Amino acid sequence: MTPKQKRIVERDVETLFSVRAFLSNPTFEDLKRLSPFHPNIKCGRGTLFLSDKGIAALQRLKNLIGSITLLAGAVSERDISAHMLRGYESWLKRNVQPTGQGFTEDIVNSLLGIVKDYEFLIQVEGVDLKDQNVLNLGSVRIQRSDYSLLENIKFEGHLKLDSIYEQFKDSLWLIGQSKGSPDIASERFEFRAVLTTGILAVCGAILYKGAIWRSRVRAVTSPLENRKAVVSLRWEAGGDNPSYSRSWGAEQDLPLGSESVSYLTEVCFLRQLASLPDRTNRNELQDAIVRSLYWFAEAYRDRNPLMQFIKLWSSAECFFSIEIQGATECKKVTELNARGIASVLVFAGYQIVSPQEYPSFKRRVKHLYDLRSKAVHRAKFGHIETADLDDLSHWIAWVIISMIALSERGYETLGQIYEQTSRLDDISTAANE
Repeated sequence: MTPKQKRIVERDVETLFSVRAFLSNPTFEDLKRLSPFHPNIKCGRGTLFLSDKGIAALQRLKNLIGSITLLAGAVSERDISAHMLRGYESWLKRNVQPTGQGFTEDIVNSLLGIVKDYEFLIQVEGVDLKDQNVLNLGSVRIQRSDYSLLENIKFEGHLKLDSIYEQFKDSLWLIGQSKGSPDIASERFEFRAVLTTGILAVCGAILYKGAIWRSRVRAVTSPLENRKAVVSLRWEAGGDNPSYSRSWGAEQDLPLGSESVSYLTEVCFLRQLASLPDRTNRNELQDAIVRSLYWFAEAYRDRNPLMQFIKLWSSAECFFSIEIQGATECKKVTELNARGIASVLVFAGYQIVSPQEYPSFKRRVKHLYDLRSKAVHRAKFGHIETADLDDLSHWIAWVIISMIALSERGYETLGQIYEQTSRLDDISTAANE
């Protein structure tokens, strides 16, 4: 801490252990006017309600502790608040007033004690590994259920190995590791699971046109994501001819056999794509790829075609809707996206679009962006066709793969991408005039 921060800590801790920190002799009417969530401290058998000065001192200390390098990003605000109140009550119970340094060190050490490496295992649905037992995707993996893996876990109390395995045995497992407090580690792992879904969605869109809506891989992190049959009861007005139906929907598992994975690994940089979310020193282009993966995952998870379409455009805009000297008006953004997508899909190395198709393809991209604008800015719906969704998802998936390829060739910034797409657009436009 800086000398100024140390003075603030000493002053705030002094406040917390003085009468200024609490409401003085509050009446029953005073307490009725307080919020049900008003900060309070348990002291012996009684409850002390904090004053405005006490609340402000605690908040400043919480913010300062949260900014300490060892804890930043590793613990949540809820963690800091809980440990701070616990430590505060402990000092009061002992009837001891600590120094500012002693108070903060006590809380920091307590918080560091919950920052650990945690491993997670959740179910994943909607993917078929075909002839594989394990699919490695960076720091996480998808594998078939394996009783022996759980034998290394020290179950005790009400947690029994056989009963736990019974809950997981009939599914594929998504396994990974994350560091932080329990809350933060869980949050980080769930975000990594979202990006893993995005990676699989990109793979699906490359291998199978229409996978964006025909399949749905889910990392099961909430009850709402479990597959469940939809039941329907129908009858004629008056009660005649009742009919009951039960449907599991038209979704199919995303097939990923060893041959497909080999193609994705050798041609589409799957290994580099899967490891990118785990990197902490990403450059601007790599950050854009991760953001794009997130929006592709969100589009894949959504079952509303219009929202899928809009989120796919968000995935593309991570690369092309950059600020270039006031380029914020819709027409300019449309041009940036059309130019970027067309140039990348023609010239990035995969030749998804031929050079001769450049003008017509660019017009098609602009048309699709116009459909997106009508939805976002005019609240229009029902105008997105399945073919639009199929095409856009296929193109954006290849854009993401192309960006990985460009990153591997040394590109680091979105400005570099802009320069090249602008140059190639000028050449292509002139050649096709």
